[in-house]
Amino acid sequence: MTRQPGTGVRELRTAADLLRTLDSGCYTLPELYQLAERAGLADRADGRRIIQDGQEQYKRRIRSALQSLRRQGRARQDDDQRAAWLIEGTTARPHRALLLWLSGDPGQAELVLGAAATVLAQADEPIDLIVADPPYALGRGEHRSAYRRTYGRDHSQVLGGYIDVDPAAYADWTAEWIAAAGAALRPGGYLAVITGAQQAARVQVAAEDIAGLTYVNSIAVKRPFGLYSTRRYVHAHHRVTLMTRGPLDSPQRVFDRPTEMPRGRTGQIYAVDVWTDIPDERRPGLLRYDNALHPALVSRLVRSTTRRGDLVCDPFLGSGTTLVTCLSEGRRFLGGDLNPEALRFAMGRVLAEIIPALRPPVEQLALFDAHEVPA
Repeated sequence: MTRQPGTGVRELRTAADLLRTLDSGCYTLPELYQLAERAGLADRADGRRIIQDGQEQYKRRIRSALQSLRRQGRARQDDDQRAAWLIEGTTARPHRALLLWLSGDPGQAELVLGAAATVLAQADEPIDLIVADPPYALGRGEHRSAYRRTYGRDHSQVLGGYIDVDPAAYADWTAEWIAAAGAALRPGGYLAVITGAQQAARVQVAAEDIAGLTYVNSIAVKRPFGLYSTRRYVHAHHRVTLMTRGPLDSPQRVFDRPTEMPRGRTGQIYAVDVWTDIPDERRPGLLRYDNALHPALVSRLVRSTTRRGDLVCDPFLGSGTTLVTCLSEGRRFLGGDLNPEALRFAMGRVLAEIIPALRPPVEQLALFDAHEVPA
């Protein structure tokens, strides 16, 4: 059972591009059940018997088969389809999404609509790395904010729905989601939080005092264009607060020095905590989310703190940069956001821009053969 190939969109320039991409690359569960009925799966071995959840047996079997494919990281090859999202809800408001694609690559992805603590609780195993770019409580989502008045870009190409945090509630909100992050990490796993400099101290204190994590690094990432100010120094860098669960000398902690970093006199990699080589992520002329990290930043964090096949979580999905990075770097991914537009944009970006660019080409996807659904 396959979805027909898409419309040829390779870059998301408009909301119409996003809609066409999602329509051609997503299944909803009701659509999947209809396909199963047409294939005769509903009439096999008591398939229409009503079970304890009030649904027919064949629907439970289909969901179980899909979960098995997810755990095994495999799907039957289909030359006509590269990838597909299976969603709960609708393409206008997805509640959960699962990316199914070719076996042989450990990259897997699941998206959840919800608050950060809710997303983190969905992990069915301890997480190796949590990458988080939370709201800064600076009124970014407000129509009259300084950010919207001064940032020179076409706001008609920016998806709406960005959800900021009330500054008065920021401390309690930070404590809540960081506590959930600490509980979700494996021993030796990492929490990497990207903030403005004004929020970095709060994040570190919460991670140490509430989540019981250990400080590793405070990384300064140069911003090419800080928001202009005349009454204080322009904020020209982001902070990455890097914490770990357990002691620094734990053998469970992974750290691989990125090969692109400076070299010492004898050629050794000198992994410094000031990064001046990360550009802004602007997507000129393309449809974009309100806030985006550059893939180079996330890629460096992922490659240095995890190994292929590890589980990475981003509970503030936003533009989907961490998702994109994990698919490219062979990591499994769990992510989510309160804003359904974030899920929609990330799903469409993967289908239209990311999967076609991966090398070797990804050949996707038949969801399952009849014999793969248990009787």
